[in-house]
Amino acid sequence: MWKRLAVVASLFFSACATSTPLPQSPTACVISAADRAWIDQSLAAWRFASREISEIPNVPQFRAVFFDETCVLTSANALTADVPVYRVTWTATTHNGAIPLPDGDEMPAGVTSFTAGEDGVTYFVMSTPSVWRAGGVSGGPIPLEAMMVAVLLHEASHVAQVGPYGPRLGRLIEQNNLPEEFNDDSLQRRFQDNEEFAASVQRETELFRQAAVARDEAEARRLAREARDMMRARAARWFIGADVYYSEAEDIWLTFEGAGQWTGYQWLVHPAGGDVPAADVRTRFVNGRWWSQTEGFAVVMALNRIGGDWKSHAYGDGAQTVLEMLDTALAER
Repeated sequence: MWKRLAVVASLFFSACATSTPLPQSPTACVISAADRAWIDQSLAAWRFASREISEIPNVPQFRAVFFDETCVLTSANALTADVPVYRVTWTATTHNGAIPLPDGDEMPAGVTSFTAGEDGVTYFVMSTPSVWRAGGVSGGPIPLEAMMVAVLLHEASHVAQVGPYGPRLGRLIEQNNLPEEFNDDSLQRRFQDNEEFAASVQRETELFRQAAVARDEAEARRLAREARDMMRARAARWFIGADVYYSEAEDIWLTFEGAGQWTGYQWLVHPAGGDVPAADVRTRFVNGRWWSQTEGFAVVMALNRIGGDWKSHAYGDGAQTVLEMLDTALAER
């Protein structure tokens, strides 16, 4: 039904515990102490963020795969078990540049972070900081390890959204016979050379940002309405004929990506999280190159400003998408 919601290279963008020794076998290996410390920090951050930030009511079962240049760590409970980080069960095996995935596929080792699922197998995959550094990835004003935790929180949070929104996305894909590579960036690839379309996306995003920080609620609502009117006009003009399905697709991807970005951002600026200055984080999040992430984040920030308990849908029952929730909130007054 769905496959690899996202693959992260340099898109954007605590606690530590000592883990139990890895089981040994003829093919066993050891990830460096620095990379292992980051994995433990990330698991602790996920437990904190899913409980205190995104408030996910029930984290579905999914597998975790982490790897460095030579070693792969896999776990069935690293991101789902209600146990301390040091009690997580791991299996370590060597690799020669090909990473085995839980669904039987393989992928080349490199800079990556994604959530995937098909035929009842759901999993999260991410390479470690040493791989990202070797790949030339920089966090800019954000320390790389902290930025990577935010990436993990973004991608792992999609697992909680697959249950609520996955069937809707699956129907959209099947009804329109969309290719396997259809994803959150498909709309941008389709319309990025359309200057009017791109300019509208940029302006909408800016209006949503302004709504998110407006001190006066009436002004926040006015700005959000103006942005939504622009979105509707853009859809009416360009989402026609063979492209009509993009109206629903854009909304679904804004929900996935906006909520994911919001969780990563909130952890980065949280005193008990990354504790990174908000100005440093905001620069990376509001100037992203990908429309679905940048506008999605702006929509969620605006919704958070005026729309009340949006997380119960975005991470809970999926009764509404973020744009549907925004429209409901704007209609209330």
